[in-house]
Amino acid sequence: MRSYTDGHIKIHPLGGILLAIGLSLGGCAQVSVPMGSNNVATPTVLTGSIPSASDVAYSDVDEDDRSIIAGHLDTLGATLADGQAATGVALPWLNSVSGNSGTLTGIDTSVLSATGCLTFRTTANTIAGIKLYDGTACRDITRKFAVTALTVSEA
Repeated sequence: MRSYTDGHIKIHPLGGILLAIGLSLGGCAQVSVPMGSNNVATPTVLTGSIPSASDVAYSDVDEDDRSIIAGHLDTLGATLADGQAATGVALPWLNSVSGNSGTLTGIDTSVLSATGCLTFRTTANTIAGIKLYDGTACRDITRKFAVTALTVSEA
């Protein structure tokens, strides 16, 4: 009986030749996987940007602040479900852990029924100062809002 630690390995000569041919012909094949759209002029956006420490909006308004903002947008759920506009609504928000606060205004629900997303403006009073941000919030699978984009407003 032969031991597994014997160290003698036999490779069939035909197996080696087939392996070499398969590897050499594999480089000649053209296999491509479509990644969203083949329209080069206006490609489909598959994901948002990944927040980084150098992103001003992300470093000022962190994930906890964004979840509080989304929670306040959820409080308008019944109003938004009825299709009523949220014009003139000002929702103050406060993160008691970070001390950041602000006011949600300019909530635009014009594309909410079609996309599940809305746009808004918020002020943010942070350690870096008071700034105005433009944001987008979309509903997730549980029908709760999540802030998907937040940028410093040019206004």
